[in-house]
Amino acid sequence: MQRLKNHWLFLLACLIVSPHTVAALNITFVNPGFADSSAEINTTGNFWFKVSKIMHNAADDLDINLHIKYANRNHILMKELISQAIKDQPDYLVVVDEKSVVSKYLSKLNTKNIPIYFLYSRPAIGKFISLQRDGVNIIGSVIPDNYAAGKTLAQQLLIEHTTTSTQPANMLALIGDYTTPASLERVSGLDEFITQHEDVNFIGKEVANWSEQQSYIKTLAFLEFAPEINIIWCANDAIGFGVKRALQARNITDKVVVGGMNWDSVPQGIEALDITLGGHVLLGAYALINIVDHHNAHTYLNHAKLAIFNNLTAEIEPLAKHINETDLADIDFSQFSKTATDPQQFTIANLVKALNK
Repeated sequence: MQRLKNHWLFLLACLIVSPHTVAALNITFVNPGFADSSAEINTTGNFWFKVSKIMHNAADDLDINLHIKYANRNHILMKELISQAIKDQPDYLVVVDEKSVVSKYLSKLNTKNIPIYFLYSRPAIGKFISLQRDGVNIIGSVIPDNYAAGKTLAQQLLIEHTTTSTQPANMLALIGDYTTPASLERVSGLDEFITQHEDVNFIGKEVANWSEQQSYIKTLAFLEFAPEINIIWCANDAIGFGVKRALQARNITDKVVVGGMNWDSVPQGIEALDITLGGHVLLGAYALINIVDHHNAHTYLNHAKLAIFNNLTAEIEPLAKHINETDLADIDFSQFSKTATDPQQFTIANLVKALNK
């Protein structure tokens, strides 16, 4: 009898010392990018590295065992990692449907027992239906509103130009690529802006593959062809930094307005962009909050498109600085969960407020 009593006391002590051990969720995220943040490896910027960093911050607050596998921009490796993750049997699997690689592959695997959440890029509705018919357990998704971001960036660049110059607006666009949803949707937003602004002389658009080096080369070429260019719309900040380097080489940085997306830090020797939209780097943390609420509060998950992009203002700059230089460990992400005593809405303004507490 005494031995039985001691056994129960031991179990109770374990629960008191470690109350979350049993409840912790195992979530695997297959990240398309690199685990390393060096510029030599991440030639298109550190976006995916920072996504993971912030997801780890959120996981610490949400009682999640987060496992991240890196595909190193290799879609063949990405499929192998997804197959491996499914064998590991996590409670939830988070994936990015880059160039439709993941959605084409999932139906070939036995994923029925693993809830899958799409982040940043998801299949079209027809493919969703097909995957669910094949038994793929898709519980939800979240993507940023890239269309609105593309349009907003063009609008902000035009405003910046008209307040600093009396010259006609001559715009060049350097896009990310021809295939990913993020690139295509940002360009669609840009195209909508162009149709609404006959006062803007649109020089043209050219793919830069999200790359600082490619944008540098292509900007120099375009300036030879059209020296009147005074606005350059860039699909991300890495492209923008290549543009800035080209403008410095031509000694005309004060004559051209440049904007991008990501809130990236300024590389050494390169001037800051005139406009940078960002905030979408936080969606990985938002996905984890959604999954925890689905699991613990039994909330229904949908397929959301979040208007998360914000212009980098003085108020937002401390948040961006933490994202770029350290992390967001100072923010308690559990306050954005529906299980919190006073749940806060997941917005940039509330994240800035949480950082300043």
